[in-house]
Amino acid sequence: MTTHYFRACLLSLALLAAQPALSNQALILPPGTFNPAQTLPAPPPDNSLEAATERATIKEAYRDATPEERAAAKQDAANESVRLYADVLPGFDLDKLPASKALFKTVRTNEKVQTGAFKTYFNRQRPYQVDSDITPCLPPKNFDINASDPSGHTTMAFSSAVVLAHLLPEYAPAIMQRAEQYGRHRIVCGAHHPFDVRSGQVLGTLIGFTLIKSPALQAQLEAARSELSRSITKPTALIGTEWVATRINGDAVIGHAPTLTIEGNKAYGSSGCNRYTGQVTLGNKDAMQFGPAASTRMACPGNTDQQEAAYLKALHGVTAYHLNTGSLILLDAQYNKVVEFKTLPESQLP
Repeated sequence: MTTHYFRACLLSLALLAAQPALSNQALILPPGTFNPAQTLPAPPPDNSLEAATERATIKEAYRDATPEERAAAKQDAANESVRLYADVLPGFDLDKLPASKALFKTVRTNEKVQTGAFKTYFNRQRPYQVDSDITPCLPPKNFDINASDPSGHTTMAFSSAVVLAHLLPEYAPAIMQRAEQYGRHRIVCGAHHPFDVRSGQVLGTLIGFTLIKSPALQAQLEAARSELSRSITKPTALIGTEWVATRINGDAVIGHAPTLTIEGNKAYGSSGCNRYTGQVTLGNKDAMQFGPAASTRMACPGNTDQQEAAYLKALHGVTAYHLNTGSLILLDAQYNKVVEFKTLPESQLP
């Protein structure tokens, strides 16, 4: 075990030296900072029942995913960058945020060194190497073979998420939800076993918290915090705001838009034609669940009744939400967007 560990460290140093783009960045966590054998459990053998069950889970995840989720998983596979959080952070454009861009370049540099050491140590085959019935959503690269555990995408996402949530605590739940969704997409993509994704979550979190506490990173953290505080405004209040639906299950709202207002544990508004009212439960980490709703019974013209039914059904599938400036997104258990809202002045309605 010890020989394998030091071999992984030496390989990481060789890779670092061979990549000028990395060696020019501050290496706060050099190879050997974390011992793989003492940090993460070893993955199950490829011929074990546990590994076979994981591969079945991968096939099930792909089969059960909607076309939209498969497309999102493929898009995430091609985006191994902190820019993935632009989905939940208004104004998070690194090309206009030089201090933040520099910070996350340092985070990425340190994360890649650690991830490389762990991948080399565990040397796990990818799901599609073991099972020809699993096809990755993007063509595999030669250097990615035998590099399944931990998931590098997931490690990157969680190390960046921890640092970003530290800088923007108001958006922390949305950031962490996006990281979880990003990791799950690696399973839908057929690129990793669920075990690998969990390992990436743990390692990424460890890297993120270790970097946050490092004296060597404090100047970059403060510069990015100041920059982000000027560029990203706090989210609009959930309670007491009238929200106007713009999309339902990804489809643009047509005609009379449904609305939502939350007061305490009560949710009410227009479902497009009728008025509705019901209970809503808000929990920790932006959890949300709607109870049964009472509604008026007016006849609705055209296809308004179909859109109305889709809206009310979508509400019952909600498990979480995240807020931005002037927008609210309701999410299902897989963090898919089921209903998207804007505040009334910002809504673009037909």
